[in-house]
Amino acid sequence: MKKLSFLAGALLLAGVSFAQAPQKMSYQAVIRNASNTLVTNAPIGMRISVLQGSASGTAVFVETQTTTTNANGLASVKIGEGTAVTGTMAAIDWSAGPYFIKTESDLTGGTNYTIVGSTELLSVPYALYAENSGTPGPAGATGPQGPAGADGATGPQGPAGADGANGVDGATGPQGPAGADGATGPQGPAGADGATGPQGPAGADGATGPQGPAGTNGVDGATGATGPAGPTGPAGANGVDGATGPAGATGPTGATGAAGPAGATGATGPAGAAGATGPTGPTGATGSAGANGATGPTGANGATGPTGPGTLTGTTNYMIKFTSATGGGNSQMQDNGTGIGVNITPATQYRMYVYNQQLTVNGDGQATLFGYRTRDSQNDGTGYAQSVANDATRGFNFWGDLYTFGVGGWNYNDYTRCGGTFGSEVSGTYWGSLGYRSSALLNYGVYGSAAYASGGGLLPSQASNGVGGGFFGTFGAFTHGSVIGQINKGDLFASYNIGDVYTSGKNVEMVATESKMVPAYAATSTEATVYKKGTIQLVNGVATVAFDANYVALLGENPVVTITPMGECNGVYITGVTKNGFTVKELNGGTSTVQVSWIAVGNRVDANSTEVPAFIQDPTFDGNMEKVLFNDGNKEQSGEGIWWDGKTIQMNKNYPASINPSREEKTRMLEEAAKRNNK
Repeated sequence: MKKLSFLAGALLLAGVSFAQAPQKMSYQAVIRNASNTLVTNAPIGMRISVLQGSASGTAVFVETQTTTTNANGLASVKIGEGTAVTGTMAAIDWSAGPYFIKTESDLTGGTNYTIVGSTELLSVPYALYAENSGTPGPAGATGPQGPAGADGATGPQGPAGADGANGVDGATGPQGPAGADGATGPQGPAGADGATGPQGPAGADGATGPQGPAGTNGVDGATGATGPAGPTGPAGANGVDGATGPAGATGPTGATGAAGPAGATGATGPAGAAGATGPTGPTGATGSAGANGATGPTGANGATGPTGPGTLTGTTNYMIKFTSATGGGNSQMQDNGTGIGVNITPATQYRMYVYNQQLTVNGDGQATLFGYRTRDSQNDGTGYAQSVANDATRGFNFWGDLYTFGVGGWNYNDYTRCGGTFGSEVSGTYWGSLGYRSSALLNYGVYGSAAYASGGGLLPSQASNGVGGGFFGTFGAFTHGSVIGQINKGDLFASYNIGDVYTSGKNVEMVATESKMVPAYAATSTEATVYKKGTIQLVNGVATVAFDANYVALLGENPVVTITPMGECNGVYITGVTKNGFTVKELNGGTSTVQVSWIAVGNRVDANSTEVPAFIQDPTFDGNMEKVLFNDGNKEQSGEGIWWDGKTIQMNKNYPASINPSREEKTRMLEEAAKRNNK
């Protein structure tokens, strides 16, 4: 369920005492958030629209403003002072109402407007209406003073009683022209009261009446189409049975000779032997029995079949659902000739539109569309292309126009743990979502997990695998956060990079102490160096330092060593420095036992193989990268491309055809691949 915050607003009329009305109106609104809590002392971004005709009518003026709520959550603006988006206040014909004020608010002061409210202007702003009208007529609507205009009686003019005789002229004052009479001037304020009169047009509320036409539901009468049952008539074809008549062909029996007149009983003829010939004749008559085949036309009775539809009733555009061999009615499907609707009227923008309202009594696992694929034996696809992959549900968009996709998924995300598109292993062990809202009310463009089978994301204590998110490409991944670019956490380690790591900022480690987290900055050098430090105590003025095996392995050369005595002595010096260590001796043959601190610095073993690419050293590199990772929600601009030409990184849109083929070239490559797979 959508949770809409309540937005209450009040419009205040602009002043009317100026020679020319200011093109603005005061507006106040109490701002509350989704929890119905007042939003106090906070910046609010607003988009204000003046709509003509209805709360969803045409916007004749649109502007944006930014204001700040007070301690009571009240935001105040002057409509007409903002940044105009559409139209001007001066161009509004206030006599062509009704008009509505629509406000859209962003509680963070930006332009992501999520709270929407609208209210009807029940009274036209007097000064603005008067200015647009071009005639003093509306001012006359000050009503109560109109009839007494001749003597204005001077009743409202009471304070100017001394000049009552001039009251006739004074009555014209509220209309402005009479203002020339100085003495009548005090009536001006009284006239302002009269300005309340223009509220009379609020009677236009009666226009709500036109909603009455909703009575057109009577169209259901179209059910009369049941009439076609008439075709039952063709059953009359049974009359063809009369064809049995040809049986008369038995006559050939006369061939029995002399006894012809009694051919039917020819055996009684004078020549009995000849009579025997007679029976041969009846054999021919057997052939005439074939005429009985003419009875075949009786098959025409089959035409009775159409009688079945005669018992069906239904509604135009609905497909038939048979409830018996000859009975039926409307199914859930409708076909209007341009689209199909299931459980809903077809929509012109969809070839098929399916609607489902989940019944909670049916439990979970429900869906509006369900694509199911199986096979009788393993049937592997051969790649990721449309022509060689197998899937349960497919969306194919033939043209790659702006803002078009093969498959789209949208969700209001009113609740937590929901998203626009979902993909998962059948039992939900690992899954991913596009456009996801988490249990913490955090919104993710992409969210995925493969950890739940091994302990909810904790370091597993037994064999386990699974990757929450993976990206593979010439450029593996880009992240850009307005506040924080990326956060990594791992119980074993947070991040591991294979390859050199470059940054245009500082490397800072936050080290936990007993009382706080202390920032520690990485030491920097223009060379790839490795450090080692320690202390050693002289014995009879001599000490030898042996580097540990790890330090020795990292050294690419004999290091530079610095030593400092930590007590009184003759001074010390270094001798015999190698990659394995060095020796410290006291000057002048001293034999003290003072401690000595030391630091060794040498180039790393891989120092000579490190070469920073020239394009990273270009001072425009950071700015170019900003253009690559671009916010495509910005429709006024476009991002820049990034590609590898085999030698260096290019940041522009001049892609060669080999990596950015045309549609025709892609089609040709797909056809060639399909031919190879079919061989």
